[in-house]
Amino acid sequence: MGTEALTPEDRRIMEIVTTAPGPVMAKDVALALGRENTPGKVEPVRGQLRKLSDRGWLPRTGSGRYLPR
Repeated sequence: MGTEALTPEDRRIMEIVTTAPGPVMAKDVALALGRENTPGKVEPVRGQLRKLSDRGWLPRTGSGRYLPR
């Protein structure tokens, strides 16, 4: 199954993570999406990243950073 099965926002998140030079944190992704660096804006992105990780789309490090597949 390809990324076309994901929502447009999840595809954008995948693009941000896969083009990053290294592991990314939720706040990095939130900023790349044009959101503010506040808990109310970062936490939903963290949840999306965790879902993508739980479904096998993104590996997650022990320190909460996400890596491209």
